[in-house]
Amino acid sequence: MPISIESELVQLSQQEFSRIAYDVMAEVFSTHKTLGRLFDEKVYKNALTEKLGTAQSEVPTHVSFRDFKKTYFMDLLIAKGAVFELKTANALNARHRSQLLNYLLLAEVQHGKLVNLRTERVEHEFINTSLTPADRIRFNTDASEWNETEGFGQRKQALIADMLKDWGSGLDIALYREAIYHFCGTKEGRIAVRLNKKNISNQTMELGDSKTAIVVTTFETISEQYHKNLRKFKNSTTLNAIQWINISPNELTFKTIR
Repeated sequence: MPISIESELVQLSQQEFSRIAYDVMAEVFSTHKTLGRLFDEKVYKNALTEKLGTAQSEVPTHVSFRDFKKTYFMDLLIAKGAVFELKTANALNARHRSQLLNYLLLAEVQHGKLVNLRTERVEHEFINTSLTPADRIRFNTDASEWNETEGFGQRKQALIADMLKDWGSGLDIALYREAIYHFCGTKEGRIAVRLNKKNISNQTMELGDSKTAIVVTTFETISEQYHKNLRKFKNSTTLNAIQWINISPNELTFKTIR
């Protein structure tokens, strides 16, 4: 199976999850009051696992496609269906929300909660999704502005589309990037940046070949502004082309910028 969780999972209603979250947060507040806010995340995770009878910590979550494999570890799984992600950060941010959503979609559960114990008062946010696996594999592929290059041909394009049919859209961009770079055999390379026909610096990029960069994004809709900036980027370097792959909820887009 492309995605597997090392735990039995159940679907909780919003009401069931809210009840569990209320009890869990009581223990979170108590732990924060006792320990303060300066410990590492692992300390709080262990303390809560000890206090909560139905808690599983560091639940392995495996994602695979062909010879690519990656394992995530969910911080806390309560009552087999409530996912809690613990942080010790200055503040919760979009990256944290995306990480928890990634876990919910991988586990095919709908409700989770982000908790930050670094702040003076505990930060906490509900993260919910109604997306089903069927929703996430229902997408179109647009390759109308794509051309083969030495480092990115038809076979690799088809393989990426097959991967997305297996995993679905909406997952963490870091997962997609890691898998796509793996299948494209990219190498991190330094390319020259030119201004007025003179080299002024170097830029690190993932390269499919010495003259082709691979860029992966997850914009909900194709950003024309980003497209313009990619053109400026390519025109200011020694690259021959940029292969741009965008994974949105409803469309997989391939564009070649020459």
